Amino acid sequence: MISRRGIARALGAAAALVGAGSAVRAQTASTALAPPADDRLELIELMARYAWAYDTADAAALAATFTADGELEVFGNVLAGGALGFAGFFEQARAMRGDHGWQHLADHHLFREYDGRSCTIASYYTMAQGDAAGGNVAMRAMGYYLSRCTRTPAGWRFARRSVVRWNGQAPVTL
Repeated sequence: MISRRGIARALGAAAALVGAGSAVRAQTASTALAPPADDRLELIELMARYAWAYDTADAAALAATFTADGELEVFGNVLAGGALGFAGFFEQARAMRGDHGWQHLADHHLFREYDGRSCTIASYYTMAQGDAAGGNVAMRAMGYYLSRCTRTPAGWRFARRSVVRWNGQAPVTL
């Protein structure tokens, strides 16, 4: 007599074989694999560390999210990274921010061009701005990040992070 557990095991094994064939076809068609869950989570954490560092004006923590030669490009201009440093960047940002508080929020991540050593990610961002008293909040900006990430011995880091104003166009193939 065949048990339900035996049937479930047999169906699971058959599904795995079919899935493996589909994965091989998909890999051949797109030349890149989807990042495994542990890499996705580490990349999402990298984006969170970037936002916390940016919004608290911690230049050292922000620089630590980039490779040694990594660049932060904002609206088409490289503003920080490598030899440009992040401390000077924060002086400019502090002048724009004044006494307001900023919060950069990123979501809806699309992972592309993943090969285990690098990955490109497109993410929506919104930037809320609160007044100095912590009362009124307004949306200051919205757009998307286009992040080229590289695996380093210390973990995933940004090789280049571009901040792009929202224009209604998809930055990557969906």
